[in-house]
Amino acid sequence: MKAVIAALTLVNFLLLIPGVTLPIYSVTIKTEVEASIIPDPVEVTVYEQTRSILGTVRELWESGDFLVSLLILLFSIVVPVTKGGMLIASLATVSDAVKGRLVSIVDLIGKWSMADVFVVAVFLAFLATRSQAQTNSFSVPVLITQVDVNMATELTSTLGPGFYYFLGYCLFSVAWTQVLRHRMSE
Repeated sequence: MKAVIAALTLVNFLLLIPGVTLPIYSVTIKTEVEASIIPDPVEVTVYEQTRSILGTVRELWESGDFLVSLLILLFSIVVPVTKGGMLIASLATVSDAVKGRLVSIVDLIGKWSMADVFVVAVFLAFLATRSQAQTNSFSVPVLITQVDVNMATELTSTLGPGFYYFLGYCLFSVAWTQVLRHRMSE
């Protein structure tokens, strides 16, 4: 049974590692400009960004958003690694009392794993803006004439593979902790 528990705990880590290192989202903003003085429309990528959870933590830290950076680091990396470490430690101990205490602590920490879901929810709220388009038309005086300009701007957001790994980790972790807690109470 210890081998199965160890293997399933390893699955947790195998979901977590790509979940925090692979891109969780991508954002692209493109603008297409048509003007009466140019023959063909011109498309320009104005902004493009792809971030992982670790990349987001780093970027937030570097931009001075220390609290948000630390909270995402704590709830997306420190808490999951601590939970996994305690589960592995519960396998190494012989004492049922120590095992029970470690699994109880993991269960208590698991209540904070909703913060993991919160982190993912923040990204989803961000991605709710995806595929938005805006069109503007205006005239610009150029020398002795007016130039008509049409600009179409499109914002596209997509989920990356890191999102799916991290979501898998969150769901698997909650289920696995419940199985272990039930197993320890038998």
